[in-house]
Amino acid sequence: MKTILKTLAVACALSTSAGVMANNLDSEQQRYVYDIQEIGADQQANFATPQAFITTELVRGWILDGAKSAIKGGVKDFLKGMLFGSEPTGPQIVRLHEEDLQRIEQLVSGVVITDAVYSLKSDLAAFGTTFDYYQDSLNGTNFDSAILASLLQYVNSLQHHRAYDANYNSNAYALTTSYSTMATLNLAVLTERHVKGFLSASYVKYQAGLMADKLSQLGNLVNTRAARLGGVRMIGSRCWDIRDFSELKSTELHTDQIADYSDAENMPMAPLDCIYIASFPGKSSRFFNASQMGDIHAEEAAYEWLMQTRAEYRTEIKGADFDEVVSKLRSL
Repeated sequence: MKTILKTLAVACALSTSAGVMANNLDSEQQRYVYDIQEIGADQQANFATPQAFITTELVRGWILDGAKSAIKGGVKDFLKGMLFGSEPTGPQIVRLHEEDLQRIEQLVSGVVITDAVYSLKSDLAAFGTTFDYYQDSLNGTNFDSAILASLLQYVNSLQHHRAYDANYNSNAYALTTSYSTMATLNLAVLTERHVKGFLSASYVKYQAGLMADKLSQLGNLVNTRAARLGGVRMIGSRCWDIRDFSELKSTELHTDQIADYSDAENMPMAPLDCIYIASFPGKSSRFFNASQMGDIHAEEAAYEWLMQTRAEYRTEIKGADFDEVVSKLRSL
């Protein structure tokens, strides 16, 4: 868990004196602040930091790094000091996952929330409650291994949930970042089973590899979908004669001739020039005037915007830490 402590220390240093911030919050803002609990068996760090600073990406990183250290280090406990955070409804990761799903739903126009996803969220909530039971068992005098077995059943159910099955759920691609969280939670429980003597390290690594494969498959579905979204087209009376712009001087090819029209009223319906239009669902179209920029420059600018927007879409759906999660699952 020392790796987790170092990671958290760096994060808190970047959060601009979180403790001072917490002291200056009013009563309404105070409800968004919590204390991060004990880290490790012989080290303790109590930080006060805005709750919004803790993200699923950070939690996934802590768990994956901690699991690798625990498997190599032969510790006796893994989940006891794990930084899930504490909330009345269970570990904080449950609420963060819910927020991630809401964000993705908005991004893909509300197609995410289905009966399968409701079932998934219900199973995750049950995992959170059982995890609290397990933490209480670890902190008490009588360790209950049956609760750990229940945790394993929940994460196995989550790992193989039909919501992530593209053959059942056509929107499974949109749950890629959700599967990153599920795979990480599964690894956390498998690691705990290993350090308690129930599983071999090789089996934990084997399962991590299977989850990395599944995550990669979902990521490829995102890539395929993103490549089909948006496009570039031309409108205007001079487009058929566009190559006649070759006589324009280089000093006249200004890239600041880009216009951003946020509504249909301002869209040039029949311009006297030639306009390249780059569009993407949910984004305002971008217009590039070939008469002013030159044909090649206008076309390149339009496709550059489209490629960048597609890349941003992939990152939002897959999670900024997608490649890192896959890599760490494969390299335990």
